[in-house]
Amino acid sequence: MSGTITLIAQTSETKSTNPVPSRQVTAEDIPALSKLFFEAYASTTAAMSQEDAGEIIQGVFDSEYGPFLPDASPVVEDDNGQVIAAAMVLERRKGDDLPAAPYLFELFTASSHRRRGLAEQLVREAMTKLYNQGYEEVCLRIAEDNSAALALYLTLDFNRWIPDSDDL
Repeated sequence: MSGTITLIAQTSETKSTNPVPSRQVTAEDIPALSKLFFEAYASTTAAMSQEDAGEIIQGVFDSEYGPFLPDASPVVEDDNGQVIAAAMVLERRKGDDLPAAPYLFELFTASSHRRRGLAEQLVREAMTKLYNQGYEEVCLRIAEDNSAALALYLTLDFNRWIPDSDDL
């Protein structure tokens, strides 16, 4: 069992164009997001069942984990209108052990669409939206042994966050 690490980055406005069209997440996406979330994390304990996944995604929309920012939470659909990738951002994650900054709660991509740059695109879009709304930073938490996620976030200029006593 590994621990988690908290990463933080400065928000900024992305100058590059997005290779794939995206849109803001809506409540109508909850069933598709729940399915995608469950499939993306089927080999972990994040969601033990499709029902668990649905409860987590509904909880995000209901701000159970912190105030949800749908306007900073983009999704990508395939040619058939199916959601294939999503980033879900909270204004601040509930809890005392995180920076006082927006929190990237989830980032997931359908296994059939991985390694195409969708996750990077969605994080950049979320960071741009947050920047344009006046937020200076964004944070997230990942498993310390998740080398693929760590590589992605380091590419996007995230750094390990270590709290000062003033941050808690």
